[in-house]
Formats: sequence, C-alpha cells, structure tokens
Amino acid sequence: MSDTGTPPVIPADLQQYDSYEIDPKWQVKFTIIWTSALALFALITLSSILRGRRRWMEELFGITENWHDKSTRVGDEKKESYFGGGLLPPPRPKRVVVARILSTMGSVFYWTPPGIGLNVGQMILIAGYAAVVVVCICTSAELVTNPNRAGFLVLAQLTPVFLFSSKNTALSLLLPSFFAYTRLNVLHRWASRTLFLAALLHGSLWINNHLVWDIQILGQQKETSGVAAFGLLCAIVLTSLRPVRAWAWGIFYWVHFLAVPAFFITVCYHTIYAPPWIFPPIAIYAFDLLMRVGRFRLKDARLVPVDDEMTIIHIPDCDGGFQAGQHLRLRVFFGGRMFESHPLSIISAPSSSSGSTTCLTAADMDAYYRSDFNSLIIQASANESGTVQGPGILLGARAVGDWTKALNEYARDWIRESAVIVNDEDENVTGAPSMTKVRKVMPMSVPVHVLFDGPYGGCSIDLWTFDRVLLVAGGSGATFAIGCMDALVALCARPPPTSLHAPRTRKIHFVWCMRSFGYLNWFAPLLRAIARTAAAASVRLTMTAYVTCMCSPEEVDVPGLVVRIGGRPDVSRLVRGVAVGHIGTTTRGSEEDLCTCGCVDEALKAQEEDEDEESLGGDVEKGKGVVRGEKQESVGVCASGPETMIREATNAVAGYAVEGREVGFHAEVFAM
Repeated sequence: MSDTGTPPVIPADLQQYDSYEIDPKWQVKFTIIWTSALALFALITLSSILRGRRRWMEELFGITENWHDKSTRVGDEKKESYFGGGLLPPPRPKRVVVARILSTMGSVFYWTPPGIGLNVGQMILIAGYAAVVVVCICTSAELVTNPNRAGFLVLAQLTPVFLFSSKNTALSLLLPSFFAYTRLNVLHRWASRTLFLAALLHGSLWINNHLVWDIQILGQQKETSGVAAFGLLCAIVLTSLRPVRAWAWGIFYWVHFLAVPAFFITVCYHTIYAPPWIFPPIAIYAFDLLMRVGRFRLKDARLVPVDDEMTIIHIPDCDGGFQAGQHLRLRVFFGGRMFESHPLSIISAPSSSSGSTTCLTAADMDAYYRSDFNSLIIQASANESGTVQGPGILLGARAVGDWTKALNEYARDWIRESAVIVNDEDENVTGAPSMTKVRKVMPMSVPVHVLFDGPYGGCSIDLWTFDRVLLVAGGSGATFAIGCMDALVALCARPPPTSLHAPRTRKIHFVWCMRSFGYLNWFAPLLRAIARTAAAASVRLTMTAYVTCMCSPEEVDVPGLVVRIGGRPDVSRLVRGVAVGHIGTTTRGSEEDLCTCGCVDEALKAQEEDEDEESLGGDVEKGKGVVRGEKQESVGVCASGPETMIREATNAVAGYAVEGREVGFHAEVFAM
C-alpha cells in the first residue's frame, strides 16, 4: 500500500464540538474551584479549630453521662479563681488594633437589607457560587446547538448541595460552629436553586432543538428519563419554598425523602456519566445517617407545662457532650407522634465538661416541681456522697405549632387526670381528736420517654474573650440566650484549671423582649440561680425585660431583673451602651405594640417619671447612647429570636463595628 503522507489537520474553528470530551473537564474545574474556596475558609479559621479541638472531640459521639463526677456545679468545690488576685491585665495594644481592624473589615458583611433574609456576606458567597456555575456553563460552550454542558454542571453540583445540607459532615464536626449546618443551610438552598436553573437550561434547550428538528420528545429512554428527572427536581424545589416549609413541613420532608432517591435513579437511566457524581452525595448522606445513629440517645424525661404557652422538658443524667446554645433534634413518645422530630435549644450548660460548668443544679428544678407528688424526684437529685447533681438537659418548647401545642395539651391533660386525693391530719394541742383534711394533689410534671440526636449548632464566637457581653432575645429565643449566659457566668465564677486563657468578661447584660409579663415565669428559677452565682463572682450581671402587656402582674423574684414597659428596644443604643457600661433608656417603641386593655397605663406612667428623674440627656449622645469620655471595650453580641429582631441587631452591630470598634456577633434565627 502506497504512503499517502500525513493526514490533513482540521482547523480548530472547523472541528465539531465534542461535548462528551470537553464538558466533563469543566465538571472537574468547578469541583476544584469550590473545594479550594472551602479549604481557604478552613485555613482562615485554623486557629479556632485548634483552640476548640477538645470541645468537638467531646461532642463527636453525642450526649454523655458522667458516672464518676456528678457534681461540677459552681461552688461545690472551693478552688482559687483567676479573679482572686484582681483584674486581669488588659490585652496587648497590638492585639486590640488587629482585632479592631478585622472587626471593621468584617462589619461590611453583617449588613442585612430588609425583605431578603440574607446579609451581605451571604449574598457575596451565593453570588460567587452562581457566578462560578455560569462561567463553567457558558465558557467556550455551544449551548444552543448542544446544551450538554449545563447538564454536566447539574451533576457536579450534587456534592456541594448535599455537603451543605447534612448535619454531620467533616465541616460541622471538625470546623468551628461557624460552619454548623444551620449556617450552611442557606448555601444549600441557593446551591439547589442554581442546580435547578442549570437543569432548566439544559432541558429547555434540548426540547427546543427537538422541536426545531421535529424529533419526538417522549418515547426514547434518554428523553423520557430526562423529562422524569426534571419533573422530580421541580417537585423538590417547589415543596422546599418557605411557605410550604412553614405551613406543611410534612409535605416538604416526605417529598425530599422520596423524590431525591427517585431523581438519582432516573438520572442514571438518563446518562451514563451520572454514576461517578452521585456516589459522593450518597457517601455524605450515609455518613450523616451513621453519625446520627451513633449519637441517638433514648432517655427518661419529664414534661413541665409552666402555662398553656410553654413546656419545659427536663432530661436528667445528661452531663456532657454538648455546649450551651446548641440544640437537639428531639422526639417525644406521646399520642402516636414519636416520628416527629423538632429542634430545641439547650437552656442549661453541661455539668461535667472540663471546659465549662453550670450555675444550675437539679435542686433548682424544685420551683417547677411544686407538688408533694414529685418530692421523690427532688430527693433523688443527691448522689451517694451528698453532693448536688447537675440539672442535666433543659429544653423549652413554646406552644406555637401543631406539635408543641399537642405536647403542652398532653402534659396538662395528664396532670389533671393523675390528681390524687390526700388525707392530712391536723395536730391538736388541746388533746381533742385530730381533724382530717382532704385535699387534691396534682403532679406538676409528666414522665415520658424521649429520643434525640445531636448536639448541633452553637455559638460561633467565644463570649469569654470579650470584656462586655450583650445577650438579646425575643420570645422563645431566650432559651438560647439563657444557656449562653449560664455557661459564661459559671466560667467567670470558676474558670477551669486546664484553660489556657482566663475569661476577660466583666459585664453581662441580658435583654429579653416579650409580650406578656407572665412569660418571666417560664425561666424564673433558672434566672434566679444564675443571678445568685453572678452575685458571688467578679462579674456584673444585669437583666432587663421589655414587656408589652401586664395582664399577668404576679411577682417574679429574680435578683437584678428590671422590667420595662414598651416594645422592642433600640438595639443600636443597647450595643453602644453596653460598650461603655451605661445602658440608660432606650426607645420605647410604637404605641401599637402595647396591650390595649389598659393594664400598662399605670406602670408606663411610673416608668416615664423614673426616666425623667435619671436625666440622662446630657450624658448620652443623641441617637447613639454613648457616654462621652468613657473607654469603650470589646463587646460580644448574641441575638436570638425572630428574623426582624435579628436583622435589626445585625445592622446595629455593623454600624458600631464600622467605627473601628472591636465587636463579635452571633445570630440565632428562630424561623423555618
């Protein structure tokens, strides 16, 4: 055969676009980009990872019970405190300068526009992620004639979508609380929407090509399975919208539970390039389930319906493996609703952790167990050595949804049905026959079995590293704030001997905004115990309650608690006031927020008279609340409650930090 020479080379602009050779390379490029960005964030937080390595190692396998030391409450042992020798030396000037520079730079990311539900930092991350997806789809791609690139990027996005949604991953277990799944869930939702838009682009362009070239859309396996997979994606996305999650959580859950595996199956029928990209999500989900199984705990608990709006859930014999401010996914076995799990914040700090103690004991629960029927419960709180045990885990479930309302009604009905008749004989000093009194004794708690897994989440800043701390809570958001306050006060009262850094906190201010004055009874026993511990320590604790209704004006004995009539306070003035140690008066809010039955008129008049006597106008800058000439120290702010309060607090912290102040911020949103 004769030699015909070198075959001709087709010019690059005349070569046919090979989608199955070029597009998978862009999948790899996209994966390298988002994993590199994730590694960069992990590198930035490396110091926090190393500082908290012992904590996450203790929390790795869930809640634990300490069988050797059941009494690490503050005051049980007399140990020398770091505060015994006077005030700690101030931080180095260089450290203060660096902290203020970082705080000023980070303040930009705190700003939260109204109506979006995202701050600037989250919007930048989401926009960056979407931009990377768009670049990978559109660069050197002939989408109109061959839209396979968008389909390949759909498969490549499955891994980050699952990674940001799982509760137990390397991100949430090894990295600090900043990477908790509650924070990454925002990225999960928007990454899922970006995936859906890529699938929409891929499918719509292919359908358009079939219509142009008069090719049958349904009938062949590839086209039929592609349409089915897109239909499943539509069902997942539509049922994940916020109105569905808020009003029909069951539909959202079961559609996700059933449609996601179905999508994986149909997409494997649709293309042979899918299997390598669905194995990582399956592995992530399998690891999440495995960790949940290892962290499940079945415990005896007691329900205490404080009133018709709050149920305290007390789980004893839970001493460690969690931190204050974290939450559990709880299932309560009652009324056939054992399969429903709900996230509830832990109110108490751990009682056997080497890094923290608690101000509470099991005896502090005596105020909740106010009946002779439960006297044995209180007596059983002492161990063999006579020391007082910790409270275990305390949760608060506010009756606002179907499950929480049913739980509260079940507890109150059980108490009414379990009332017993007790005969008491009066002693007669005159020798006359004693008289027998018959009284009805009702138990104040309900024994139940609970199944929970966790803990998850937690405070993303170390409150003990700030000179002053402000805890702002709205409604049931107090469960998170009280837990953080319990741990911080206990840490300041008795720093752990193994700690490398003594706490710097000098002043703590707790602000609770609520509708009714009666809400104070929800956590009054806990607040009293924390206030007693703070009074004996070198930390100043002040507590302020803002109420809009005085229809339940019963006395609530909490040392240091100040009750103010009015709506939500001006958080910006609170932050600035805490920084200089002078809160002063804050904006009372709109008159529309107050109760219209007239219960607040007298108290409001007395409060206005007291505010006039304080004469703070000359000491406080108008609209800012900063005392002139006072030294402004570092401030840690935690806000927990509804989204409107969180947005106001976020913007207040951003406005304060942009002035060059050292401030740390954590937000805990109580919303779907």
